[in-house]
Formats: sequence, C-alpha cells, structure tokens
Amino acid sequence: MSSAIQKGVLESEAQALLRRVTDDCDRRCAVLRAAAETQAKQIERSARAEARANVRNAVIHERARMDLGMRQATARADIEVRRQEQQKSQQLLEQMWTAIADVLARRWREPALRRAWIDAAMNQAGALISGRAWLVEVGSDWTEHERGEFTDRARGRGAGTVEYSLQIAMPAGLKIRASGVCVDATVPGLLGQRDAIEAAFLAEYMPVLAASEPKMPGGPAHLPCSATEKRTHA
Repeated sequence: MSSAIQKGVLESEAQALLRRVTDDCDRRCAVLRAAAETQAKQIERSARAEARANVRNAVIHERARMDLGMRQATARADIEVRRQEQQKSQQLLEQMWTAIADVLARRWREPALRRAWIDAAMNQAGALISGRAWLVEVGSDWTEHERGEFTDRARGRGAGTVEYSLQIAMPAGLKIRASGVCVDATVPGLLGQRDAIEAAFLAEYMPVLAASEPKMPGGPAHLPCSATEKRTHA
C-alpha cells in the first residue's frame, strides 16, 4: 500500500515538474518571440527609414544633376547666342566700313550737307584756335567764291587771318591748321576714331539686329555731318 502511494506521489511530482518545465519553456518562447518581433519591427522601421532616406537622397542627387545639366545647357546656349551676335556685329561692321567712306564723300558733294560739314569744322576751329592765323587745306576744286565766303565766315568765328593751301589729291573735307593744332575734317580724319565709331554704330543698329537680319541703310544718318580731330605736331 505504501509503495502504491509512493508511486502515485512520484508520478504527481513528475507531472508537476513537467508542467513547470513546459510552462517555463512557453514563457521563454513567448519572451523570445516578443523580442524577435520587436527586433523585426525595429529592423523593418530602420529599413523603411533608410529606404526613404535613400529615395530622398536619390531625388536630391537627380535634381542636382538635372539642375547642373540645365545650367550647362543654358550656358552653352548663351555662349552660342553671344557668338552669333558677335559674328553678326562683325559682319555689319565690315559692311559699314566698306560703305561709309563713299557715303561721306557723297555727302560732301551735296551743297547743303557740305556747308553744314564746313560749319562744324569752323565751329571746332573757332573753339580751339580763335584769334590765330588759319591755314586752310582744301581741294584744288575750291573756287575763289567758295574761298571768299569761307574767309568771311571764318572771321566771324574768330580767325585772325585766313590763307589757303589747295591740294590736288585732297580727300573729301578740309583741314584747318594754326600754331601746331590741326582740325582734321577730312573723311580719313572723321573715321580716325575707329573704336568710337564702331561703338556708336552698333549701339544704333543692334536693336535692328535683334529683330531682323542686318541691313545697311542708305546713308549713316546717325553720324554727324562732320567731326574734328585735334592733333599737336611735334
């Protein structure tokens, strides 16, 4: 009887121990599963955050690449536009220099324009060499009447005395000299300041270039009838 009781007690204890072991194993497994799930969620969150960051960085990089490409394309287009504008300007200047000397020579042959040209030269001379003896270099085609009329007008602008030097090969225009000063109102004298003439010409006609192909006008209406150049001779 005592053996049977003893055996029953041992079985009860064994079953209780087995339940404790099983329960403990279940608890440990639950803890491990919870930790694994937590870690998995953290890994998933980290992976998603990293993926979002990678996408943002990729978008930023692509935008920067596209912006750089756009800037480079814009710069190339600007360079090409400037190159074309410079080419057009150069072509227009070449046409202008080819035509301008003949245009001025034609203006010299027009009586009204010739008179205005001479007046401008005398005004400049009056401002520079008033009260001195003027030596006027003109073409040999100047008549005595023209010279007499010029003398009267020159004295009205302060000339002391007026003498003439008739030049056979004189270009269109005239020169007025006195005391080492020369007012050069010939065509070569008018065109001597090349940079200034080109700048004025392009400032006048670049708006036209922007709207249409460059065309040479019938005459340089923007240029004065005359200009003067002061030179001091050694």
